[in-house]
Amino acid sequence: MSPSTNSEPCTERSRQENDQRTAPSKRHAPPATHRIRGTSPDSHPVGPDQDPHIRIARDMAKRIKTQAFIPISSTYNTFLPGLPGGKMSASDPLSHIAITDTPAQIKNKINKYAFSGGQATIEEHRRIGGNPDVDVCYHYLRFFLDNDAELKKIHDTYHSGTLLTGELKKITIETLSAFLTEHQHKRDAAHKTLQKHFPNT
Repeated sequence: MSPSTNSEPCTERSRQENDQRTAPSKRHAPPATHRIRGTSPDSHPVGPDQDPHIRIARDMAKRIKTQAFIPISSTYNTFLPGLPGGKMSASDPLSHIAITDTPAQIKNKINKYAFSGGQATIEEHRRIGGNPDVDVCYHYLRFFLDNDAELKKIHDTYHSGTLLTGELKKITIETLSAFLTEHQHKRDAAHKTLQKHFPNT
């Protein structure tokens, strides 16, 4: 190896100057470059505007044969709206259904605070129909009702005016109550299992 052409002695000052010169490259270095070696399954949340990049990366992973790249996959998530519509608020217990709520609390919140896409009167609702696109109960059913055919029927009958707002709320109350009751039982069972294996936690 040829000797270095830099004859400046390695002093504390020269080290500091070198650090200053390399600071931009350090600052802009990819934070995950250490993961490039080998496969490393990770999960990264990104906005929906990044979907084209995900598709390109997936296509390129299939084309590159010299490396064992695993084609990435993506899930698309959305937030449940708050009961009055819009975002939920953790500071306002009446704006959301909590996972600890009882069936009675769910019924009270849905009936009193859930924003409706229905009309002002039954007669008007029968004539014009409801708007499921803005109805909070319908949006909740999109997440918690597993039967797609039943969900479509609810959408169509509510939109046509056959299904009333009170009836839609009743379906939502029953669906959420059943879901959360089962969830609470499973959570209690899981808590007992954790206490058994980790008694000091």
